[in-house]
Amino acid sequence: MGYLNAIIILGGINIIAALGVAIITGYTGLFTIGHAGFMALGGYACAILVTTFHVPFAIALIIGGLFAGLCSFIIGVPAFRSQLRGDYFAIATLGLSEAIRLILNTTYKVVGGAFGFMGMSNLTTVPVVVIAVILALFFAHMFVTSQYGKNCIAISQDEVAAQMMGVNLLRTKLIALFISAFYAGVAGGLMGFYMAYLSPSFFTITRSSDLLAAVVFGGIQSLIGPTITAFVLVAVPELLRVFSEWRLIVYGLLFVIIMLFRPQGLLGYVEMNFAFARRWWNAVFTPHQAKQGTIKGDQ
Repeated sequence: MGYLNAIIILGGINIIAALGVAIITGYTGLFTIGHAGFMALGGYACAILVTTFHVPFAIALIIGGLFAGLCSFIIGVPAFRSQLRGDYFAIATLGLSEAIRLILNTTYKVVGGAFGFMGMSNLTTVPVVVIAVILALFFAHMFVTSQYGKNCIAISQDEVAAQMMGVNLLRTKLIALFISAFYAGVAGGLMGFYMAYLSPSFFTITRSSDLLAAVVFGGIQSLIGPTITAFVLVAVPELLRVFSEWRLIVYGLLFVIIMLFRPQGLLGYVEMNFAFARRWWNAVFTPHQAKQGTIKGDQ
């Protein structure tokens, strides 16, 4: 049972971080391979708040996410003002992520440097992760279906046309990047308090590539696709740990196959909705209500 709980917790954490990447990459069209850096910022900020300042865990998670979101402006403002996009923006995010990791690796006084941040409790449990995933899905759905989400989709399709239609490119991109980094920061905090330990080695390019793979495989402009693949990409390597060293090779091969035969991803453009719940409700309760109305009419 403990092994199953570990897969559920790690899969849920990966889902939250992947939803952040889905917003910036899947909906806004900006590829990122540096979200591990935002996970590190949120994780370390949350750890310091809880262990040093005794801030409640839930509040520390939110503050850690906000800290990661604010730090995203470090790369977002200059990158978007200079109109970086495509591979150039991806390389910029990678550079920021590696800079964050190296700073943490050499800062011993507060965060423990290469030895890591220790003395943390195991506060991340299955119920906590399940609640966090549900809230993350709900707010991500609210964002992508809002006007800001529609502006992000317009930017991903054609920036020039979006700007001519009155979309503020800089503000929309910064908002999308902020929310994306916030999700990553919350995921980093959850991971730290599941491992009860944080190390810069947790936040390498491998973790960023895992998140990007979840979005590319799951589908562009979709939340349900990355949600499914983010969990699968955690569960399968855990179940087949003997093949973990071949993971990046397999990812590279799958990237090529997906781009050649289904560039939109497995569930690309399939939006998460609750139509199935409405259909179930109508199927179960509507006939019963209609029948009751008929009986009252006969009486």
